[in-house]
Amino acid sequence: MIADALLGEAVYRSRLGGLEVWAVPRPGSRQKAAVLYIDYGSVDLHLHARGSGQVQTTPAGTAHFLEHRLFAKPDGDITEQINRRGGDVNASTSFTSTIFSLTCIEHFAAHLELLFELALDLRVVPAGVAQEREIIDHELQISCDDPEWVGFLRGLGALYRDDLLAWDMAGTQESIGQIDAATLTRCHEVFYRPECMGLYLCGDFDVEATCAAVEATLLKYSRPRSAWDRVKRPVVLPAPQPLGALALPVSRPYTLLFFGDDKAGCSGRDLLLRELALELALDIALGPASDFFAAHYEDGLIDGDAFGAEVYAEPTFCFCTVGGYTEQSERLCGEIEAALASLDERIVAADLGRAKRKAYGLLLRAWEQAEDVADLLCSAAASGAAPSVYFDVHEQIAVGDVLEVLASCLSPAHLSAMQIVPTGRAE
Repeated sequence: MIADALLGEAVYRSRLGGLEVWAVPRPGSRQKAAVLYIDYGSVDLHLHARGSGQVQTTPAGTAHFLEHRLFAKPDGDITEQINRRGGDVNASTSFTSTIFSLTCIEHFAAHLELLFELALDLRVVPAGVAQEREIIDHELQISCDDPEWVGFLRGLGALYRDDLLAWDMAGTQESIGQIDAATLTRCHEVFYRPECMGLYLCGDFDVEATCAAVEATLLKYSRPRSAWDRVKRPVVLPAPQPLGALALPVSRPYTLLFFGDDKAGCSGRDLLLRELALELALDIALGPASDFFAAHYEDGLIDGDAFGAEVYAEPTFCFCTVGGYTEQSERLCGEIEAALASLDERIVAADLGRAKRKAYGLLLRAWEQAEDVADLLCSAAASGAAPSVYFDVHEQIAVGDVLEVLASCLSPAHLSAMQIVPTGRAE
């Protein structure tokens, strides 16, 4: 048991046959939530044979394709079974993970059993693969018309010189055409195993009884070790290129700046501290309470509803994005650089308290909802930290931490940008 004095709640941690389980029992809570995390994402394309060391490269988009295909069971889409019991399930594939999220009010044990059936019971038939290929191909065609998504991918390509991080998580029309039943089965055998998974729970349930039920469920899906294993992910460092432009049939120009962190590779408390320092620096310099935001919302340089910043921090990479819709791309880039460069020790010290209170308030608000708690447990574990570290770093972060990321990651030397310009409206 890991008790967090600030919250007055306990976080239970266990390991069941290789599966890591974190749980926050919350008596009286109406909602129950579970996140099933698979340590397998879009960048995990390489496998190696355990005996010979032979390396096999799987097609781009395989993790996303597999996530989609797992919903298909002999009796139909498993979502329908979950919905009939009053539950809701969603799935997503990121650079480094596949996540299945479940919420319900009642029948938690039955829902958890269905969650594991969803992830661990793969039924692949050629007709189903062909059908899924058509669905994902349609998704890819739609995403090609989304300026924000296209700008994000192109910007990552400029920042990381076409590393796997810059590839579309769903693959390409060509790569998904190479995905077959054998590929899906092999990747499922390698990655969908207890030692590559984590289960994160919050709600009104008995911890011991739930863990016993999960352990029994895992035994149903036990299988021999695969002859193939994953290849360890490398740490990816930025190699930024100058501002690029791409013409698309859009009505408004869209600009996105990318700052790559050349100190990527940390984990645990260090990673969460760096992530928070970046978020605070961006909020102080460019957030809704900043002089930058007030001035450029007034003069029309930024669209206040669409302008914003995001931090993407994981153990093998770290980058930030800033931007939105603007008619003056080069001016926006210059003003953002100037705003970040103007932050000195005096300005950061004067505004850090406000920014910390805002960030801490958002964290506390997230801790109110069972679904958000499960997400936080998952994020902490994926970063290699205990959940209480989130609260520790909010309390302990100092001016020097913010100044350090301003001088390193958030500097012109680590900047790349992508501008989407209109070529006229599509017919």
